[in-house]
Amino acid sequence: MTPHYSSIPSIEVELSISARLLLESDASPKPDPLCVVFNHPFGRGWQEYARTEILRDVINPDFHNKIKIHYCFEEQQKLKFQMFDTDSCSHSLSKHTYLGKVQCTLADIVTVQAYTADIMLNGVKRGQLIITVMDVSHNREELELIFSASHLRKSGLSFSLPDPFLDILSSKKTLMKRTTYLSSTKNPVWPAISVPFRVLRNNRGEYKQLTLQCYHHCKDGQHQLLGETEIHARQLLEAPASFTLKKNHSSKAVIELTESKTKRVHSFLDYISSGTKLHFTFAIDFTDSNGDPHNSTSLHHIGRDPTQYELAMKAIGDVIQDYTGEMFSLLNFGARSAPISHELHVRGVEGVINAYRSCLDSIKLGQTGCLSPAIEHVARSAKKHLEWRGLDCNDYFVLIILTCREIADTNQVAKAITEASELPMSVLIVGIGPTSFTSATRLEEDIKKLSQNGRNAARDVVQYAQFNEILEKYDDMAGGFQLAKQLLADIPEQLVAYMKTKGILPKNKEILCPFSIKN
Repeated sequence: MTPHYSSIPSIEVELSISARLLLESDASPKPDPLCVVFNHPFGRGWQEYARTEILRDVINPDFHNKIKIHYCFEEQQKLKFQMFDTDSCSHSLSKHTYLGKVQCTLADIVTVQAYTADIMLNGVKRGQLIITVMDVSHNREELELIFSASHLRKSGLSFSLPDPFLDILSSKKTLMKRTTYLSSTKNPVWPAISVPFRVLRNNRGEYKQLTLQCYHHCKDGQHQLLGETEIHARQLLEAPASFTLKKNHSSKAVIELTESKTKRVHSFLDYISSGTKLHFTFAIDFTDSNGDPHNSTSLHHIGRDPTQYELAMKAIGDVIQDYTGEMFSLLNFGARSAPISHELHVRGVEGVINAYRSCLDSIKLGQTGCLSPAIEHVARSAKKHLEWRGLDCNDYFVLIILTCREIADTNQVAKAITEASELPMSVLIVGIGPTSFTSATRLEEDIKKLSQNGRNAARDVVQYAQFNEILEKYDDMAGGFQLAKQLLADIPEQLVAYMKTKGILPKNKEILCPFSIKN
């Protein structure tokens, strides 16, 4: 069975809450403030999530109790902060004087170093809320490992040298890490690889049993096993070390761990809160496979209900707009006039929907929908920023392709994605309508890296989801929620992987309180 990559760890953040210049209530010259935090899980209403402690007689409270919450990039996490002047020891909020509220999303908070907003009550400012955030996720360290091998030999009568690579698997044969393959050598020294500490231990904190497997790389993906050995995860901390390969045709074959060192891992939030900008582009399929928009069966028909294109763009846009300053770009591909249209820049999700509808009035649907021009267009923008800023580049580009047909230019797409994997860029593909999209499924890199003419993609940059299958299980709103979760979940890890590969560090962060006022 083909091994699968480990799941992405959750991110836990800690919110520190302060307020300034709280207006006192009629009952007290100085309030006894309490902040109550509400969240809004999908499909439910507002519900109380946590409370700070109560402070006495202060107009500039700095609450000691921290609010811990799991951060999910792929969800719009609505939050509401209500401030009260406590009038008794009662737990019931109705027994206390309501001072006002701030409503925002968790994305609003994590994208800045210190989030500030006016506390409002019936249109009147009652003070200012200040929230700082810290990533308190565990195991933010990783091991950087350098492996080598000696006396490797292919099976059979072949006298050619192997093209070896090394896999590290968990006790359940889950692929944890894979080196690059090296050509024509029986004594490889692989480039350094990094393994998160979190995957080396079980839930009880005990080090796991691991398997090292050495393969000869084959272009058809049917790689030949050269040998394997069982090790204990703790042994990865004890370089130098040697491990004899079993099932190998040379009894002298060994794997050497030549170097092992611990490194701190920068998180997605480290980058996003220190100024990294996300740029999102929607590319919309305007081929005649959609059907005539004037026909009610068309995937582009504007009627009483939104199209699948609109549902998908709204679901994804609602989540990501807090990271883009509400700015989006739009591309049309497959129209009769040109392979790819002029790029439009719009504000907000409604701007996206309105621009899409406006296009339907003037665009003539074409017969061929090639995806590679859209990928190459966004790649040029990413490359331009990279050439301009170099290691100071703090921009990351995400292309979201919405298409109703099989990919017509598979080879060109493979080439474009391979080149895009070297750039600050990810590609998301949404299948619209009933097509099977087998060609799009092959582009996913969840298990195996895409190869174009023997050249591997530098990292995983592709994610695919078929919206029609999701809508068969959920209503429109829940289907949109599931689509966004499925498509966007890998973006944080892909961004961090790119920054790490290029040696780009988060800019120095300094949490500054905008006020310095004594109570």
